[in-house]
Amino acid sequence: MTDDLRATSRDAARSALRGALGETELPPEVWRRLDERLGEGSGSDTAADTLATALRVLADILGERDRNLRWHQSELEQTNAGLLALHAEIDRQRQRTSFLDEVSRASGKSLDPTHLLDEVGRLVCSHGFSDSTRVWILTEYGLSCPDDPEREPDQATRSAARTKDAVRDGVRRVSVPLTAGPHVLGVFDLHRDLTEFTDDDLNLALGIANRAAVGLRNANEYEREHELAQRLQLAMLPTLAPLRDLGLVARYRSATSGVHVGGDWYDAVTRPDGTVVLTVGDVTGHGVDAAVVMGKLQNALRAYALEGHGPAASLRLVHELLRGLDTPLYATAVVAEVEPGTGLLRWTSAGHPPPLLRSRDGEVSFLEAEHAPMLGIHLPRGLEFPEHERELEPGSSVALFTDGLIERRSSDLDAGMERLAEAFRTCRVDALDGTAEHVLKAMLGATDHDDDVCLLLCRWEG
Repeated sequence: MTDDLRATSRDAARSALRGALGETELPPEVWRRLDERLGEGSGSDTAADTLATALRVLADILGERDRNLRWHQSELEQTNAGLLALHAEIDRQRQRTSFLDEVSRASGKSLDPTHLLDEVGRLVCSHGFSDSTRVWILTEYGLSCPDDPEREPDQATRSAARTKDAVRDGVRRVSVPLTAGPHVLGVFDLHRDLTEFTDDDLNLALGIANRAAVGLRNANEYEREHELAQRLQLAMLPTLAPLRDLGLVARYRSATSGVHVGGDWYDAVTRPDGTVVLTVGDVTGHGVDAAVVMGKLQNALRAYALEGHGPAASLRLVHELLRGLDTPLYATAVVAEVEPGTGLLRWTSAGHPPPLLRSRDGEVSFLEAEHAPMLGIHLPRGLEFPEHERELEPGSSVALFTDGLIERRSSDLDAGMERLAEAFRTCRVDALDGTAEHVLKAMLGATDHDDDVCLLLCRWEG
């Protein structure tokens, strides 16, 4: 078949095919393959044969395209399924990470071990990871349940503490150790009512326990350091000796936040002539430096009082002492002396809250008077430390205190002093010990306080 005949045959087939297709357009690739097949025909092919060949070629192409389309569709479905699974896994991991972050935050909110673990237990149950929990704390006597001290741990709980690994007890109970480094601090028992704990759940339970253990370790260390600081502070404060003619009671409360030794102090000393000298002071700042300065000032004031110096002279001498120390710290203090035979009160204050006077019938007033600046700051030469006198009525009491008793971030100093006056007015307890406890409860309550508190009460019976 000559090239001209083949061209004529192709043209005829194209025309016939276009007539059959009507408005439908075929891609150039289809026409190319048709031309190749039609070019292979013999010269005796009729127009009908040529059209039939064209239709077979078209059917082959469409079939091939359909197979390719189905293959691509299958590949796309598999890819979509993989992407959906990956998205589900990413979402699951995101939720898991978010949950563990919440556990970490709950573990760092409190420095009370029991409260901390209760918060984590409530969080675990609220997220549906466990229907109930039980916490065990490892003490020197073994595992103890804070909610039920009489309960004994079972085999799974003891095994988790011993092996430092999650231990199953059936399919709906798992015990996970609270470990911080090499130390086991306790055990979490997790219970479910219906669903089982999977291997992945066990890994998540260990993640929860590890984060709770970090918070528990921090809380335990804080408790130990706070107790040590408080014991050191109390060791530096005097034990008040009983007096025949005066009632004396002192209270010290360390700050509930932080573990530093404070600079608050109180003291009472009796001179050979029977005069009782009372001092309350507060060194700025906290920590070892404040405690060292506090000890020096307390001892110096005691020595000056025993030498017979009055309140003004004693504070002037202590001021000079503090100015000579290599320290940036300052202090406030009030010194008061009471003559038990006459009830005469003398006092001097250096930047300190004024003493409070409570009469026998419950009337309360502050001994507002001119006072000297803080101890240790630069003072003009010749500046006097004012000293004041007042005769006490029989049965009246004098309260010396540090600013931690009246200062709050949420209110000003005047409001704190009014609250203190009201606490003394409403006290119906006659004993000084009861009065001190009533005042501390009214002023501090069960809330946290950021500063140390000293309260020294003296009653002259007359």
